[in-house]
Amino acid sequence: MIIIKTIAQYLEIREQLTPVIVQGREHAISIPCVNTLLVARELVQANTYNPNTVPETRLELLKQSIIDNGFAYPVAVIYDPDLEKFVIIDGFHRHLITAAEHLGLPYLPIVVLPHDAAKRMIATIQFNKARGHHQVDLDAEVVRALLYQGLSEEDVAQHLGMDLDTVHRYKQLTGIAELFKAAQYSMAWEMVEVE
Repeated sequence: MIIIKTIAQYLEIREQLTPVIVQGREHAISIPCVNTLLVARELVQANTYNPNTVPETRLELLKQSIIDNGFAYPVAVIYDPDLEKFVIIDGFHRHLITAAEHLGLPYLPIVVLPHDAAKRMIATIQFNKARGHHQVDLDAEVVRALLYQGLSEEDVAQHLGMDLDTVHRYKQLTGIAELFKAAQYSMAWEMVEVE
């Protein structure tokens, strides 16, 4: 297990982390958890777009689960060179429960994914939806952000597991007219003169 106390330590070893790929029936699948790092908790921060919430009772259950079973699932992060921090993609509540007022853990197990901003937002939603815990009313903001970053409506729909009608509804909810500027409109009816 590699223990990281500073970002400088991470930058020194990150090229040594060898990706593990397993070939499946149709796809080559990355296994990033093989390269789990134990990092100083203060080097990790939450993202600004996660629409997932957990009630206090579930946080207590998560705490007890970690006490009983250990920290079995590393927190998925990206390294943000501008912030010089690891930003959480998945595992915010595991990060939260390690704070001084809960478990008081000085280190957090993480796995660093090589995602850009759009891919990390997609990954957060995918992880949340795959577990069945997702706050749907905040999806619209994520859709807006992904479209703003240049993803097509079709890409957003595919990667977030939505249909195009849902993407369009979320665009309307955000109130951003510029998201519709490239839309093709058709007349719903045609004007004709009646004698």
